[in-house]
Amino acid sequence: MPTVLPEWSSAKRVPPYTFLWYNGMCALILLILVFLMPGLMFKFLLFCATLIIFLMASLRLLTIVMMCVSAKPRPAIFLETDPRMGTRPWPRFTILVPLFKEKHMVKVLMNNLAQLEYTTHKLEIVMVCEADDPQTCEAVRKHLRAPFTLFEVPPSHPRTKPKALNAALAAIPDAQKGDIISIYDAEDRPHRLQLKAAAQALCTDPLLAAVQSPLGYYNHRKNMLTVFFALEYASLFHIWNPALARLRLPFTLGGTSNHIRRHVLEAVGGWDSYNVTEDADLSFRVSALRGTGLPYKIGCIGYGTQEEAIDTVQDWVQQRSRWLKGFMQTWAVHMRPKSRNPQGQMLHTKTRIKTAIALQITVGATLLATIFHVPSILTLTFLLGADALNFIDFTPSYALFPLVLFGYGVAILSAVVGAIRERKPRLILYSPLLPLYWLLHFPAMLIASYEFIFAPSFWHKTKHSGKDIQ
Repeated sequence: MPTVLPEWSSAKRVPPYTFLWYNGMCALILLILVFLMPGLMFKFLLFCATLIIFLMASLRLLTIVMMCVSAKPRPAIFLETDPRMGTRPWPRFTILVPLFKEKHMVKVLMNNLAQLEYTTHKLEIVMVCEADDPQTCEAVRKHLRAPFTLFEVPPSHPRTKPKALNAALAAIPDAQKGDIISIYDAEDRPHRLQLKAAAQALCTDPLLAAVQSPLGYYNHRKNMLTVFFALEYASLFHIWNPALARLRLPFTLGGTSNHIRRHVLEAVGGWDSYNVTEDADLSFRVSALRGTGLPYKIGCIGYGTQEEAIDTVQDWVQQRSRWLKGFMQTWAVHMRPKSRNPQGQMLHTKTRIKTAIALQITVGATLLATIFHVPSILTLTFLLGADALNFIDFTPSYALFPLVLFGYGVAILSAVVGAIRERKPRLILYSPLLPLYWLLHFPAMLIASYEFIFAPSFWHKTKHSGKDIQ
């Protein structure tokens, strides 16, 4: 694969203490301004908060309306000589399945992947294991059969999933690589027709670079945490992502069940080995390329994958801190001034503007909401209490409350409609409690902020029990 330009990688970063110095100076200047002009700064910050909440809530409402007026796709029937494919043959797939300390997951996982309906001679499933994880390697060897193969990743830095994926893809001879590269995780249970749906979508639209399958959880009823997690995914994969795809805007790919054209993946240099949410980063790398004169786009397909939801707060915070750290890395990389795309070609102004907008409403908005959810609640509570005790006059700012309720209401409505479209209506009963779930993001954000500076490529391994995967 070609080497990507340095400005497109998280490997290029500001030294930790330089980063702290610059940000400390910015914080100091802000505090001085607040001290010198408290009234003006309060109004300015209030205006910024009002504008952001209104714009994001309005966009969320638009996506809900878009998905409400669109019917769910009917189940398709795929034939070996499918008329939608025309004279084109079905493409070859290479599926990469990264595993680390997952020996207890291997047997059921391989059985689930074996149920994917696709021509065997056009399918290769590579189980990507770490060479210093002999238990998982041995478990894979025990169950190897066509079309499965094993690749052992030599230990090296950084110890991340994208590094393992890059190593595995590079080790496959070009003549054996598939036309489409797919990713699955250890706990995945994909729909048997998912590959055919991805192939049909990619083959019939030359500008479609990658497609994302909707993700859901098969253990969503286990406890309140898994219920909230399922509501979050219902909103993301059944409302937000499909709507952005229809608007031809980039959205963050999921870490699994995405399918990408190999020549596009190789053109952007593969995955960023130093980014711990390589999937989100890849979305914006791909969107910077151009196909036949027009920019590539990312789409969604209807056949999904069921995963295992994390069911303990400690594990959830660890996983979420990695996701948020990766979002910080992605935002930092794609906010850098660039004149060329990952291939070294001139970056079109229209593409840069569209990507910048998409970056703010996906990655940027997520980070802002996570950072300010808890401080905003505490600040509003303090101001209301101080106003009630006549310490300050908060009356002029009461207009903010309907807007805050509008923002929360739209976010909850998105989860409700997503649950209905996913055919999990029982989740709706718990949707009003989602703001309590969002409080958990704050400790995850604190961990992510620290690691973004001092341990950017450290990978919090997600634990899988595998108890309900069958």
